[in-house]
Amino acid sequence: MFARVSTYRTDDAGKLVDGFDRVTGPLEQMDGFSRAYFLIDREGGKAMSITMWETEEALSAGVEKANELRGQATESGGGSIEAVDHYEIALTAGTPAAG
Repeated sequence: MFARVSTYRTDDAGKLVDGFDRVTGPLEQMDGFSRAYFLIDREGGKAMSITMWETEEALSAGVEKANELRGQATESGGGSIEAVDHYEIALTAGTPAAG
């Protein structure tokens, strides 16, 4: 498994969450997509998205579409992208969070 981790800044956390909610459908349709988490620090104006991919090839193949979706979400959500990084998932524990 592989992950793309992106960090954001926002003045309106609720609006940014709505922006990301609008792009989850197309994200879920991408080949090799496994799951995604969107984390928000409402008081601090920070956010993070973590998308997980079945293979490194799927992660790499989806870069352009992921950039497009991330841009749409932040533009409509009033946020800005600070960083985008790729990782291999070396270890997992527990049951994935729902919701």
